[in-house]
Amino acid sequence: MKDIKVALKKLSSQGINLDIEQMAFLKEFIELDSMYKPKRFFFSNQSMANIYLWGPVGRGKTMLLQAILDCYFSNSAQFHFIEFMQLVHNKLADFSGTSDPLIKVVKHLCNDHKIIFIDEFQIEDIADAMIIGTLIEALSNSGIRLLISSNSHPDNLYKDGLQRAKFLKTIDFINKNFSIHNLFGSEDYRLKEIAKFDSSGEDKNGDKSVKGFLLRTFSNDITNQTDFLINARKFNCLGRSDKLLWISFDDFFSSPCGSKDFIEIMKTFEWVFINNFHICSDDHIDKIRRFISFIDIAYQEKQKLKLFYDPNLIENLYSGDQLENLWVRTESRLHQMTTTKYLQNIEQN
Repeated sequence: MKDIKVALKKLSSQGINLDIEQMAFLKEFIELDSMYKPKRFFFSNQSMANIYLWGPVGRGKTMLLQAILDCYFSNSAQFHFIEFMQLVHNKLADFSGTSDPLIKVVKHLCNDHKIIFIDEFQIEDIADAMIIGTLIEALSNSGIRLLISSNSHPDNLYKDGLQRAKFLKTIDFINKNFSIHNLFGSEDYRLKEIAKFDSSGEDKNGDKSVKGFLLRTFSNDITNQTDFLINARKFNCLGRSDKLLWISFDDFFSSPCGSKDFIEIMKTFEWVFINNFHICSDDHIDKIRRFISFIDIAYQEKQKLKLFYDPNLIENLYSGDQLENLWVRTESRLHQMTTTKYLQNIEQN
């Protein structure tokens, strides 16, 4: 039986102490794993091997499954669902024109890995639904152990989707061949990690540090794309995904952007992250005016926002006189918006 203390020690070294529900899941995994027997002669107890962990955003699903992989398994791979599907589509293209290309993709994955973790599992269209259904069944039947995290119970996957009836067989397979766990609870660990991240010092709020933090916190769900489209106009960014936008204060607010763009950004992205701040005088008045407008709208729209800067900078970010009255309000809002309590209130509402 695997020693639970190994995972607990690793998590503790990262400043993570598990709550009751998280500890219960880890203990149950250790027990199930001890009963697992690898597939032999077309028989195995795969339901002891495959894990489907679901629950609300930020409950630590990715953190727990990552710890399990790091502490107990070699020859494993972790993919965000979107990344996994991109890999599959690329391999299907490689095998196009051959017989049973999807089965060849399965063999390729089996040759490279013995355990696969698919994070943020979601189904958005019937084409992916059919592909992932075949893959999951074939990988599991080949003895590959699968760890899946999702915000939804299997029964609610692709809910109300077009031709969902075709996906019901996969849902039934998951229910029968996976150990399904609900990581319930109200504490959002992702939000907590974001709020408490100490960005003081250039080494903490520089691009390299911020990118590393975002990759860890959002499970690699961030691209290297350097632009995004809002209101049919292209703006520069440092990274983005479906959920988040990472922009540079110096670059973005120097561009001709306005309230309509800010509103659209907040409709599009759950989180906005900003770094590369610098002290601004009245020589930068257009930049500060745009930033004040952005913060006003973010506050009104209850936008999830994280600013990476030295705490001493915020009181001196604007050193001019012309917008002093407006800046006093903005400064107050910035202090409020960067607290854990503010972010938790947004999450609850």
